Amino acid sequence: MDSVTEKAPRTALVAVSRDGVRLASQLASRMTGDVTLHVVDRYAELVSPGQVSRLETFPLPMRAAVARLFESCQRLVLFLPVGAAVRLVAPLIQHKRHDPAVVCIDDAGRFAVSLLSGHTGGADELAQELASVLGATAVITSASHVKNTVAVDLLGREYGWEMESDSVSITRVSAAVINGEPVGVCQEAGERGWLYLGITASANLRSSASVAEIVNAGCSAAMLISDREGVLGEARELNGEGIPSVVYRPKSLVVGMGCRRGVSAQHLEDLLSTSLEAADLSKKSVKCIATAEIKRDEAGLIELAGKYEVPLVCYGADDLNGVFARNSVNAKAAADAEQEGLPTPSAVAHGLLGVWGVSEPAALLASGAERLLVTRRKTDRATLSVARIPTE
Repeated sequence: MDSVTEKAPRTALVAVSRDGVRLASQLASRMTGDVTLHVVDRYAELVSPGQVSRLETFPLPMRAAVARLFESCQRLVLFLPVGAAVRLVAPLIQHKRHDPAVVCIDDAGRFAVSLLSGHTGGADELAQELASVLGATAVITSASHVKNTVAVDLLGREYGWEMESDSVSITRVSAAVINGEPVGVCQEAGERGWLYLGITASANLRSSASVAEIVNAGCSAAMLISDREGVLGEARELNGEGIPSVVYRPKSLVVGMGCRRGVSAQHLEDLLSTSLEAADLSKKSVKCIATAEIKRDEAGLIELAGKYEVPLVCYGADDLNGVFARNSVNAKAAADAEQEGLPTPSAVAHGLLGVWGVSEPAALLASGAERLLVTRRKTDRATLSVARIPTE
């Protein structure tokens, strides 16, 4: 399966004292990813040649250097007292979704303090990472961390989930979780590993089978994890009843596509949009686009996958035909197979490509599902099917 490689966050280590430079250079030599060491020019000779891959120097005062790095880096580590660091970054702060993660480390290497963008920016995680390398103590004051509760604004991030809620709702639901109020969790799709850990860590989370169950249970807030487009309307209804809610979009859908040579990306996107809309499914939950190996270099498919920032997954003829053999659909009536969510063979596709179908078996293969959510939809130039990745 093709995959998307995430770029490592750009990390800047900044030190101005003799002890800070020594400690920062040791840390930089032990970190992975895109790391740059920035030291005051008068102490540059303390960094041994070859100790770090990227070294930059700056003159005092350091305010200009910190301002530049604050804007360009994702993670900023300052070897300074907390008070000095606060005075430096305070004029630069914009929003937690824009500001970098900022961590402070004292010159003795005893504490790694999560200073700014603890949740969204990842400073809490960075402080723990650095403390582990240095043998230091991570200082984290985020409420969800110290109370061992679910971080509403980070839920599902490791799985690639997206939130589709306004900041006010996120804040209100977060407050309900932290304050121990009953919070209903309705999960219809996506990875479930977090749920069991979350329920254990936060006794106030209530697993619910539906939105109606959340209302009947008298919950103060709701967390809705779904690939259905209609869940947004349900969230608005909950908000109207005084139950703040957040919606998470898990990457739970696989879109199988087949097409004629030279079809435009716009034609494919139109088919995708209308198909998902008709099935009440969210574009934000698309995990990948699956097709036949012979279509690996199809420009329209490549462009569409790029636009949605998902991988294009390709399967050979034997794999695609094997799906039909396993489901024994050749012996079924097409109408019955479609009703059961099974793939139906196409003599046209077999005559052109040597396979009994592309979109349906590709969707099933990439998802690991046994049934389709959307059986083959077609235009004069393309076909599309959708399957949901089974939850575990």
